[in-house]
Amino acid sequence: MKPILTALLFLFSFKAIAQDSTLTKPPIKKNSIYAELLGNGGVYSINYDRIFQLSNEVKIVPRAGFSTLENVLIFPLEINLLLSKSSTSKNFFETGIGLTILKPLNGFSGQLLTINGYEYNFDNKAVNTPVILRAGFRHQKPTGGFMYRTGALLLTGDETQLTIGIGLGYTF
Repeated sequence: MKPILTALLFLFSFKAIAQDSTLTKPPIKKNSIYAELLGNGGVYSINYDRIFQLSNEVKIVPRAGFSTLENVLIFPLEINLLLSKSSTSKNFFETGIGLTILKPLNGFSGQLLTINGYEYNFDNKAVNTPVILRAGFRHQKPTGGFMYRTGALLLTGDETQLTIGIGLGYTF
């Protein structure tokens, strides 16, 4: 009787290992570094974001970036939602909200800075922070490598403007 029980336990242990999803499915790559043109960082920005998976179809992605233009430091910050059909999808609908922090340096000589047609009016303020709404497309393989994203951005603040953002980078 003991040899039969031992054999059954041995066989069931193989079945349990075969069904362990961590052994059959590689983990998704969660970190991305990319350059974005014409987005909420102005003319350009260098960015980092990280995926936090809420479900197979929904991921939340915080982003932070950096840029500089005419003695003004620019920090785009965003929280995005990626929606897909499955956990193995490489194409996503991307939507989110963010803000862009602009900090003039001592060498900044004006009260107004125009980036992509949007006028940032500092009016003796140390920081100008317009709110940005994003809707777009993101291509990012679960296994990492080349990624790109594009989206329409609505900038709201002292004025409202619609612009685009195009990002190219690497996921690891």
